[in-house]
Amino acid sequence: MKKLLLIGFLLTMPTWASEITEDYFDIASNYCIQGNYTQAANYLDKILQLEPNNKNIQDLRNGLRQIIQGKNSSFIKSYAINKSITAKKSGDKQAELTALLGGNDYWAYYFTGVYYKENKDYNSAISYFVKSVNSKPTLTQCYLEIALCYFELKNWQQTLTYLNQYIKINPQDDLAYSLRAKTYMNMQNYDSALSDVLTASAMDNSAENRFLECKILYMSKKYSQALKKLLELEDELQTAEIYKYIGLCYARTGDLTNALMNLDKSIILFEDDKTVNDEYNSIKSRIENGT
Repeated sequence: MKKLLLIGFLLTMPTWASEITEDYFDIASNYCIQGNYTQAANYLDKILQLEPNNKNIQDLRNGLRQIIQGKNSSFIKSYAINKSITAKKSGDKQAELTALLGGNDYWAYYFTGVYYKENKDYNSAISYFVKSVNSKPTLTQCYLEIALCYFELKNWQQTLTYLNQYIKINPQDDLAYSLRAKTYMNMQNYDSALSDVLTASAMDNSAENRFLECKILYMSKKYSQALKKLLELEDELQTAEIYKYIGLCYARTGDLTNALMNLDKSIILFEDDKTVNDEYNSIKSRIENGT
């Protein structure tokens, strides 16, 4: 599995949003090479605090968690994969894909799926993940990858189908419960969403899982409860999104001054959120008109 993780790192060389995240990735890579997967996972968590929607890093962290829990021990033996890694290092995306498509083993199918998923061709990715797990039924990571693709396609029912299948086999995977919580939240099934995110947090009390709980509470109209937990997270996650939800919670509980202040912070960090801008202008108008 060490060889698999090293290949995973090589195949997931992303474009970073900042030098800090790039440094964290390098440190995680070095720890992975040393076989210190716990520390590697810690640095991937640091990246996810800065880039919570980075699916590549989520997938790598999930793989590391499985190694730490002793779930995986298989090794990659695929000529197509080796050729694709060489092409990827040289920056030749077409040669990378051609090498993967030339393979006829389950690893070639799996990483072809990864390639398509990274390039947002989710339907093609699903097709190859299905081929991979059909060729190697014990490669259950494919079920999670398929669920992630369906999530991006906003096909919530199919997302649930594959997550349920994955969780049945891997009941200790916090990422799967977190993804299922997001899926239930999008389906407006807030009770199930809250149950799943609490399960995820019990396994990994990360800022990401706790923030998701706050969003679910907000969607459930439990504004005071959400606000209390958001304020506890503020020191860890000083992002546009957390200030957005703090501002919205203050607005829903009638504290317009604090609502305006936090929405302003959100706009400073990310000015293109229409929801935040509309809410900010509405509250500002209400304050100025005394309504």
